[in-house]
Amino acid sequence: MKTLHSIFIILMATLSVFCGPSTGGDDGLAILAALEDGGGCIKAPGDTTTTGSGTFTTRVNATASGCWVYIDLKAGGTETTKSGTWDLKFKRFVIGTNSGTSGSGNAGACFNAGDTNLAAVTGGDCTPEVDELMSQTGGGGFGTATENASPALWDWYDYNGTTHILTAKSRGYLIQGSNGTSFFGLEVTDYYDNASTSGFPTFIWKEL
Repeated sequence: MKTLHSIFIILMATLSVFCGPSTGGDDGLAILAALEDGGGCIKAPGDTTTTGSGTFTTRVNATASGCWVYIDLKAGGTETTKSGTWDLKFKRFVIGTNSGTSGSGNAGACFNAGDTNLAAVTGGDCTPEVDELMSQTGGGGFGTATENASPALWDWYDYNGTTHILTAKSRGYLIQGSNGTSFFGLEVTDYYDNASTSGFPTFIWKEL
């Protein structure tokens, strides 16, 4: 019994090392990013905040570099689990939808070049794309990054290679929910919390 208890303690300690929040930069996170798909990360709920009425503001704690955080827009922007009815997923600055290579849902995302903010998104703006395996070299803090993510949301930011700051582009996105029938307008507005800590993607959104 003591042996089993010791193994459990060691296992939990190991998970806490790899799944704990990261308050530093994004450099070198590619190694840790691969851990979540192996089932080694459990992201506790409760870190996501959504405020507002009609037009909502959601801030996601996506600081754990090895964990995806799953958000259900249909339920008012609440945090859920991979097995739940999620619409969007976040890992640091990477965003995916419940579709294609990311999930079994009927979600998707797209943007029209003329839609420069949330107010411009009406619902017939573009045809949602499903997720696929995306790769980048440089930028965003990763030397390289390969993730199952949304092609439309893959480059939602501009990256300053000198300051290493991510700044949201002026874009209004059309998001299709995992049920295939719900639609939302979304604009990413920030990547930092009030203490300027990275890994807190923030977006304003509305149901269409």
